Amino acid sequence: MDDINEIPFKSVANTLAKSFASNVIERWTHYRAKNFFLQFQHRLLKVRQDGDFEEDISKKIEQILSTEIGSEIVFDAYRRVSLAKSKDIGPRIIGILTAELCLENRTANEIEELIFSAAESLNDSEMIESLSTIEQWLNQSTRNKRKGNLAGSTYIENNELIYILEHNVIEDISYVGSQKNIDLSIDSLYDEFGSGMQKLKDLGILKTRLQQSTFSYHEDSERYIDQDGTAQITLKLVAFPLSYRRLLSLIDQASSNL
Repeated sequence: MDDINEIPFKSVANTLAKSFASNVIERWTHYRAKNFFLQFQHRLLKVRQDGDFEEDISKKIEQILSTEIGSEIVFDAYRRVSLAKSKDIGPRIIGILTAELCLENRTANEIEELIFSAAESLNDSEMIESLSTIEQWLNQSTRNKRKGNLAGSTYIENNELIYILEHNVIEDISYVGSQKNIDLSIDSLYDEFGSGMQKLKDLGILKTRLQQSTFSYHEDSERYIDQDGTAQITLKLVAFPLSYRRLLSLIDQASSNL
């Protein structure tokens, strides 16, 4: 009896599975693939100045796919597109980078691999929000005339854009009564900046670290400092290596007409 009752449910499940495959999976797979190939073709067109563009590009794509390295690059890129969280920006970025690699007949370097991973892992809104945050840091760093150490300060040092997440001070490390517990962990950027920045941290594009320093001060009655002492400053930093700046320009380029 149970087997008989299950037959209608199996039929409905099969129908739903077919409908899901055609209406959802195929639709959005095709949409992402279209975005990828449009940017792939557009990038190839930009480097060709003469001749029949359509015919030349078709031949160029055939030539790329006929080589071992070209077919490997395109296949790997298409796999990324199929798995991309992003519907628009990610596939477009992957298309641009893939075309460049095919034209140069080489595989991706370490930085390009991370850009591919970001394009695959972040959705459209996460990429736009992350771009906005990092560009805000960059703009702020250019306005700063000197390096700051307060929370929210930004500066560029050793080819990295630095954002100060937290600033903590122990006023006199020699005096037990002044000690306070400082959380030295930097586990998540999600609460402060959202899921996109957290994903960039998980990928290794954003880096976090602690910086501790001490300085001595002297008794100063005018400043209400009763005695000499030594203070300790603990900074929590977020660093964006400027070697990944290409990611920002690609997000900006790929999101320009959304």
